[in-house]
Amino acid sequence: MIAARCQMLGCRPVEEDTVFDLVVEDFEIDGGYCQLQMRATRHKGCDSFRIDWGDGTVEEWADYVVWHNYTKAGCYTVRLGKNVKWWRLWDCYTVTPEPHIYVARPAIYPKCWSDWLESCEGTFCGWNNTYHGGVQGRIIPWGRSIQSVFCCYQFCFDVTGGFPPWTPAITDATGAFDRCTGLSGRVPRWGKNIVKVAQCYCDCPGATGPFPPWPERCTYFASCYKNATGMRGEIPAWPECGETLDSTFEGCVGATGIIPKWPESVKSLSSCYKGCTGLTGAWTDDPALLMPEEKVRYSPDSDYYRCYDVVAGCADAVRSLFWDKNWGGLIPRPTPLAGG
Repeated sequence: MIAARCQMLGCRPVEEDTVFDLVVEDFEIDGGYCQLQMRATRHKGCDSFRIDWGDGTVEEWADYVVWHNYTKAGCYTVRLGKNVKWWRLWDCYTVTPEPHIYVARPAIYPKCWSDWLESCEGTFCGWNNTYHGGVQGRIIPWGRSIQSVFCCYQFCFDVTGGFPPWTPAITDATGAFDRCTGLSGRVPRWGKNIVKVAQCYCDCPGATGPFPPWPERCTYFASCYKNATGMRGEIPAWPECGETLDSTFEGCVGATGIIPKWPESVKSLSSCYKGCTGLTGAWTDDPALLMPEEKVRYSPDSDYYRCYDVVAGCADAVRSLFWDKNWGGLIPRPTPLAGG
């Protein structure tokens, strides 16, 4: 069965378990113990899921709330079995004999995702420590069955290496690498089934290369490349189903060429190209097409700020095509004729 699944999914062997190394230091024990807490769900039809805590303890869990106490410092290889559908690190505490309780963030080194795992929403989100610990090491390839990577590594400042290729199974890439300032390298082409990319590479100055074409069914783009100052090249055409474009390219000083046509379904676009100093023009100079604010502002779920500062900070050649308010342009907005 395993051989058949390997052949079906490709040459890489199937990963049964999700694996990471946990490094607990002496000061995180402090004479008591270090309690690691997680949240996890199991696949439908499974009564429980297995966790090997790496210290000789192997348990079957059925509860959503999962924890384990470590009483000695060391490096522990933790394994979550294939019945786990989703999991995330939740919290960690040092509990002393007194007892005193302190927040701890032991170092985590991801090793591999299970190919049975369906979601890593928020799995490592916010697991960082200025002085010690947090998520360390290189980003690992996504598991084959993972559909959502929503905020998986958000605020993980210490992870390093490049960006892994997207898989066909992934549909939600929202915030996957948001503020992962230690990552660097060329961004991969988007997976064909991704529909949300908001904040994916937000504040990732190490992200490089040209902007790849958008997935054709993507709708949610807000802040995708915001302050990704290492990106270069022309802005790709929007898919017609695109809706939320706020701050998508804000601060992308390496963006060049012209602003492409707005998608037919656009609902909000505030600060979309704010600070894109390398842009030279737009696909048209027709104000009705460049600034469809009646449609945007009065869409059912819209508000006044849906088309604000769209080209603020861009070159004059771009700003001269747009109204000064609210679009951030240079030309005065026409005054309606009295009684018109």
